[in-house]
Amino acid sequence: MLALMKKVIETFNRNFCRLRGYAVLHLSDRTLAPRFHVSTNIEAEKIIKKDNEKELLETFLQEIRPGDIVLDIGANIGLYTLPSALKLRGTGSVFAFEPAPIWFKRLRENIELNRLSSGNLVVPYNVGLSNKNETCDMIIKDVQGSGMGSISPNYQEHLDTDKVISIPVRLVQGDPFLREQGIPQPNLVKIDVEGAELLVLQGLEKSLRHKDCRFILCEVHPRFMSEPPENVKKLLLDYGFRCEISKERRSEYHILARKDLH
Repeated sequence: MLALMKKVIETFNRNFCRLRGYAVLHLSDRTLAPRFHVSTNIEAEKIIKKDNEKELLETFLQEIRPGDIVLDIGANIGLYTLPSALKLRGTGSVFAFEPAPIWFKRLRENIELNRLSSGNLVVPYNVGLSNKNETCDMIIKDVQGSGMGSISPNYQEHLDTDKVISIPVRLVQGDPFLREQGIPQPNLVKIDVEGAELLVLQGLEKSLRHKDCRFILCEVHPRFMSEPPENVKKLLLDYGFRCEISKERRSEYHILARKDLH
């Protein structure tokens, strides 16, 4: 009975948000309550359930300090981008990277909805970060709403649906791109790139080795990777981080990497 009631409530909430046109992300810190445009059940559920990452999202936000520079790599529609910007309260900036045009469009709309575009509070880029500059195909699942996507060759064979499309996306080498765009040295980095984690870390080696980069939240997707997933932790250790592994969620897990600052 309780399970049925929960399902009914969740269905009502999704439908209500979709009819209203937006959903509010509710967090422990009630001053952080960004709004997200909602037109599909996928979008509504992502915000209502916090993409099943409430604890990780809260942990990331707790690490943010006034004046920080935050990189959100694989920003999607802004689940981490928007509350991070609100947490900074105008003292720092969030640079959000989303290569898929359909999600980048929604990301920009959500930034505007929360009035975070002025003053460089949030700066979005329609590119993905990698270890080299190239254009490649991204396989996208669930085109409507937030969905999922990856440039990993192993991605499509693990999907449980035929409803996918392939689109060209632009990738850029991390460190040179940050330098060219005048993006300051990052302090915190969130990475969610569905199997391309090592490419991102390799491309940002200089920035991540820097003493001021103190925290990384990296989602690891072993199924989609072409290299052993333990190489992600090894690389972070080489960059000077202490690594804590979260419990697995389905087939993936998160690494919380911290650097001791003296």
